[in-house]
Amino acid sequence: MKLTQSTRFVLFTTLLASTAVVAADKTTEKHLDDPTRIMTKVGAGYDGELTFNGSIGLDETRMLRGQINADGSEWQLGGSWLFDKGILNAYLNGHEQRNTYNLGTYVSLSLMGVDTGKWMVFPMAGVTFVDGKKGNDNSTGAYLGAFAIRPINAQWSAVTYAGGSIGSNSYSSLWLGAGASYKITSKHSVRLMGSYSDDNYRTDNKVSFSYNYEL
Repeated sequence: MKLTQSTRFVLFTTLLASTAVVAADKTTEKHLDDPTRIMTKVGAGYDGELTFNGSIGLDETRMLRGQINADGSEWQLGGSWLFDKGILNAYLNGHEQRNTYNLGTYVSLSLMGVDTGKWMVFPMAGVTFVDGKKGNDNSTGAYLGAFAIRPINAQWSAVTYAGGSIGSNSYSSLWLGAGASYKITSKHSVRLMGSYSDDNYRTDNKVSFSYNYEL
């Protein structure tokens, strides 16, 4: 896939973010790790190398977000649109082996009337297109997974996720992670995570620490 198509995807994401979507409940304060939360923030982290991330909440239902490492070899850019029961995400990420185009969603089981006890559970699902580099095959497929939060007290929460995908040309991937977040103040938070991912192109094992400041 050529760079011009990547540019079109980003422009399409930005265009969608400027259109109206279903209004969200403005009165509910969501958990800081909630994947359906719309926010404006800046942050930095370390997972063996320095990373930077940020998001811009355009209004109560739309958000643009991005992430990049210090040398620019790995990056992510996309947008999110909030609905009553979940959120729709469209984003592009890339590294030296491949670019991946994703369209997917998180839904809140509690908002759907499912009792998940002390856990906040968000199933995820979507479709992907993998643009292989350096002679690697392209692939079209889908993914399934879940993200979960277990608040411990007003500051500490346990966080975990897992998922996998399959696609054409025998492509497959899996990813999982677990860790904890700490809310320092209403605007400052940190997170420590261990993660594992594996696909046709590479395997990653990481321990990461990140800091975020919400504007």
